[in-house]
Amino acid sequence: MEPPIEVKPLCLRSAGKNLVTLLGKSYVLEMLYFMNTHNKPVRFNELKRELSITATTLSRRLDEFAYSNLLVREVFAEVPARVEYSLSDKGKSLGPVLKNLFSWVERNSS
Repeated sequence: MEPPIEVKPLCLRSAGKNLVTLLGKSYVLEMLYFMNTHNKPVRFNELKRELSITATTLSRRLDEFAYSNLLVREVFAEVPARVEYSLSDKGKSLGPVLKNLFSWVERNSS
């Protein structure tokens, strides 16, 4: 008889840990808030200017968002190249979750 297989809760599995790690990185919450409230695609320099973020950090965060499927990156066949970013449905669905989380933080901070 084999021992029962212990299934870890989602928060301890790779996907849950990766999302929490991403949320803890610099500018992630600011980017999510801006993109969630902006309600239209944004360009790289607009994000950079609005968030006062370096190009390197912004580029890394956008790549991480895209890798996590939180972001849609649309490239237009124009000269010069135009790229617009918007939250995916998955990224948009994170908004209410974060709102609830920070409401809880506000209620429970002393």
